[in-house]
Amino acid sequence: MSQQIELRAGIPDAMADPLDAYFCEIETPYWGIMQKEITDPYELFGIFPDEATAKEQLSALRLEFKDLPKHFELKQIVDADWQNAYKEFVKPWSDRQLHWIPLWERENISAPEGSAVVYLDAGMAFGTGAHETTRLCARRLLDYLEANPQSPHSHQIIDAGCGSGVLALSASALGFQKIYGFDFDPEAITVCHSNAQENKHLLKPDFAVADLEIGFAGGRQGELVLANIQTDVLIPHCDPLINGVKAEGTLALSGILVKELEQVRAHYIREFTAQRPQVTLAVDSRQDGEWGDLMFKLS
Repeated sequence: MSQQIELRAGIPDAMADPLDAYFCEIETPYWGIMQKEITDPYELFGIFPDEATAKEQLSALRLEFKDLPKHFELKQIVDADWQNAYKEFVKPWSDRQLHWIPLWERENISAPEGSAVVYLDAGMAFGTGAHETTRLCARRLLDYLEANPQSPHSHQIIDAGCGSGVLALSASALGFQKIYGFDFDPEAITVCHSNAQENKHLLKPDFAVADLEIGFAGGRQGELVLANIQTDVLIPHCDPLINGVKAEGTLALSGILVKELEQVRAHYIREFTAQRPQVTLAVDSRQDGEWGDLMFKLS
């Protein structure tokens, strides 16, 4: 059984969002931030193949964040131990009738009768709903259902960059029947199928390995398109998203740092105007920590 090196240190609350945003920007395979309970302090951790890599990555991180703690706990961990250790940091989340419950808590947590329940276990790789960007998209999904109560039987929901499939499965739990999720990472789609298998009470969404261009190929469109994708992808690859929303449909973008919201908003308004001049847009935005979303309602 292989071993890895873990670095861990407590950090002030004020450092959590900037670090989280930085890790998403650089797409680091090493670093992460955890908080056991909402009232507990944040912890910065890193998992590395060897001690040399750990020290190298910590030195690089100190160049970007000079106020990092001076002392980090260093220890060797076994892969199997780490795979289970993350579970203590993954908590249930709910909004209105939608409830996300960690798979290993299935027997311990009961949602209220009539709830839309999704059981999830994505490990550390693709998100369990704990991240602000996922929650922002989920709220847009719930808002869409409230605004279109007759939509589940006929409206197409597209989850672009679906990761673990949490949003697509949430759409299924809320009663939608036409759901398509895609991601360019084959491992992500493997996780989607695994999560769907653990939710046999739900109609399984259609999942596919695809990037934005392929995912919307053939003129595919949805009444609601959710895209929890970072800005460095949303801007240069905006065309499939702009043309992937049906007339009078809704496009919800997340994965956007608050400081980038105006840039993304201006870019999409300009491109909608150029590519679909017949469309009138209503634009809304929300924030959760350092992250924001944008909703474009077409009419």
